[in-house]
Amino acid sequence: MPKKRTRAEDLAITRRKILDTARDLFMEKGYRAVSTRELANQVNITQPALYHHFEDKEALYIEVVRELTQHIQVEMHPLLQSTKTREEQLRDMLIMLIEKHPTNILLMIHDILNEMKPENQYLLYKLWQQTYLVPFQEFFQKQEVAGELRDGVSAEMAARYCLSTISPLFSGKSEFGEQESTTERIDELINLMMFGISKKEV
Repeated sequence: MPKKRTRAEDLAITRRKILDTARDLFMEKGYRAVSTRELANQVNITQPALYHHFEDKEALYIEVVRELTQHIQVEMHPLLQSTKTREEQLRDMLIMLIEKHPTNILLMIHDILNEMKPENQYLLYKLWQQTYLVPFQEFFQKQEVAGELRDGVSAEMAARYCLSTISPLFSGKSEFGEQESTTERIDELINLMMFGISKKEV
């Protein structure tokens, strides 16, 4: 006969279900479009039970983002230590981010800047900065030190541009019949980012 779970174990299981469901809903719809009623219904608990685990929707969103960014940081670290060529290293970083991150990064930033309390905006921005901006900034700093970036282009500028250009790739399959895979689109993006679209002399 299976051992009966303790109340603490039941609470932990329910909390895990809430976080997993909230992550899927927030990352698919954005913060504003998700209600605690919808969350509670999908987890099959009452709203008061949901608030037993999380003070409000904002507190739940913060925990979802905290978990997500922790996972991304763990995956990103070995890629930054890679000895591959710079194009291969950047490709691995971008593919990991798109595969592991369940939403458009720009949607996430929009939610942080427009839906959160000021104190939570700062907390979430620091998480975003540490998880997404800093690794790509470190990548481009190697080029900056080697004198490989154009004059006037800093490592931070290059990192921000890189993150903004991959935003459309988070939307998944195109509705307009484009046949390129995500990997092919990333290769194209890296080529344009690293080598530009115009000849040096125009």
